[in-house]
Amino acid sequence: MKKTLVTALLCLVFVSLSFAKGKTGNEIKFDKVGVGIVLGDPLGVSVKLWNNKETAFDGVLSFGQTRTFYVHADYLFHNYELLKDMAKDFKGSDLIFYYGGGAYLAFWSNSIGIGARLPVGVEYLSNPFDIYFELAPAFAITPSMGLTLYGGLGVRFDF
Repeated sequence: MKKTLVTALLCLVFVSLSFAKGKTGNEIKFDKVGVGIVLGDPLGVSVKLWNNKETAFDGVLSFGQTRTFYVHADYLFHNYELLKDMAKDFKGSDLIFYYGGGAYLAFWSNSIGIGARLPVGVEYLSNPFDIYFELAPAFAITPSMGLTLYGGLGVRFDF
């Protein structure tokens, strides 16, 4: 079932890519919500709520085999200047560097995990979708203190 859903979503992404008309950050509305999937750790549903061109809230909800439930929420800042030269290769779109902070909550069969996240990533911003790659070092508070790394590749469709 999961493989079928992921395959269908990826086909939808590629079809949308072929029909999408790129818009630059100056032309894209930033009062939107993006919903999609993220592949990696975590594997789940991704949501992004833009506040304005520079800031957004981001979250992921995941159910899986390694964790029975996982959710994180981050507040992100976007820097359009850092990758400006690279973005010229992606005509009609923006390649954006972002960073931020947030928290996660995870449930395993016998414990609960709580921790802080410091995500950094690169986002290809177009219309009607966003593609992103993110790494998020995390500091676990429970069940035991320590450092871990989350990351993934995702796509979101904007509404």
